[in-house]
Amino acid sequence: MKITFLVPPSIDRNIPERVAGCAYLLYYVPNIFLLSAAAVLENEDYEVKYIEATIKKWDRGHFLSFLKEDLSDVYCFYSVNLSQETDMRALKDIREIRGDVSVIFFGPAPSDRPAEFAVDENTYVVRGEPEYTMLELVKALDAGSNIKDIKSVSFKDNGKIVHNVNREPIENLDTLPFPARHLLEEKDIYYNPKLGKRPFTAVCTSRGCSYRCIYCVPSSLSFSRELEYKHHLGKKPPVRKRSPENIIEEFILLKAQGYKAVNVQDDQFVWGEERTVQICDGIKNLDIVWGCSARSDHLNEPIVKAMAEANCKFIDLGVESFNQEILDYVKKDIDVKKNEEAIKLVKKYGINAKINIMFGASPLETMDTIKKNMEEVKRLKVDQVMYNIANPFPGTDFYKIAKENKLFVYGDYKPVNVAKEANIAYSHLGKKELENAVRRANFEFFLTPRFILKNIRRLGSLDSLKAMFRKLF
Repeated sequence: MKITFLVPPSIDRNIPERVAGCAYLLYYVPNIFLLSAAAVLENEDYEVKYIEATIKKWDRGHFLSFLKEDLSDVYCFYSVNLSQETDMRALKDIREIRGDVSVIFFGPAPSDRPAEFAVDENTYVVRGEPEYTMLELVKALDAGSNIKDIKSVSFKDNGKIVHNVNREPIENLDTLPFPARHLLEEKDIYYNPKLGKRPFTAVCTSRGCSYRCIYCVPSSLSFSRELEYKHHLGKKPPVRKRSPENIIEEFILLKAQGYKAVNVQDDQFVWGEERTVQICDGIKNLDIVWGCSARSDHLNEPIVKAMAEANCKFIDLGVESFNQEILDYVKKDIDVKKNEEAIKLVKKYGINAKINIMFGASPLETMDTIKKNMEEVKRLKVDQVMYNIANPFPGTDFYKIAKENKLFVYGDYKPVNVAKEANIAYSHLGKKELENAVRRANFEFFLTPRFILKNIRRLGSLDSLKAMFRKLF
């Protein structure tokens, strides 16, 4: 049986980013969540390939030509909210050219709204964590056997949507094979400008987050898992962590394969001092630069010191706001002072402190709180900041709040570039005010000589810097 994972051409110039899953593409990150599912299928001797049409620069005509010549038995789409329209158009193209060939959707959007994807009786949805569910589904399709007992699958039967019972999260992540990175056809196109080296890849050392932020769309895989768990059990799934030994083994393999830079794609990387230091000690002599996300209240001096010695070059901190009342409203469960301490600690050890600031996630937001955020970024000499406008994603508590309080300017969720466009408005803080605020904040940070001089070498060229500015402005 031949299985092809597809990323079709975008319907417009905005390419949905599918790994974090909540924004449009700034740079290409390999989708290790998709490649993990592919690796499980390969281990069972299925013939697997991966076509990322956006990297190939295919237009729709190229995609249609591919479908006319291709003989795959199953097509798989890893779908996020921003890619739903693009992926559903691709399904229509497949139906017109390949007829009733099997199609599988997985990822956060189909996990949240499976009925919108399982639109015919040859289209299936794999909800939550995909690896073992997809393997069982493919085996059933291959054998022509019943799929009604396969957990976390949704499908259409006699015109009615069926949602099979949910599957428990994978208990031991060490049992999974490493992602099938050999399926990537153009390895050198993947890049993270915060690391500045190629070849670049991503690694996932844990799944999930134990915190309760109302707006959060964690990594797209964790969001899929979280949505499945919440829909069926009414709570968040437990955090699962790979062992340090298993993580170090993967880094050693990446070194042997020539990789020089790695982004740790976890919702948050630091789960305790002992584990983090053990991982750092195991990878520090590999000459691989890397970065990660971490909560400020999980960092301490021994941890940050070990990370610096292991060639960690940046830490993303979800600061969100320097206003304590706003942090309490969004249930960040962190103290503003702790964020400030973490920024200073990270910078002390020569690691770039990159922070995220979100405008409009609370009705407590005002032009004064926005101005305060911008002032604090300058005062703390943050290395990089990403200002965004809060967009309530389906499946989050923020989405429920926005619907109940009629905050959506378009009546409901709409995919927008959150670095530029607002999808919500308050009576005291309208759409245009939020958009002007985020534009001004980005201008004031990214167009300073300090930022340009510091980052032009890391980004590689002035053209790369200009490309980043076009995405923001």
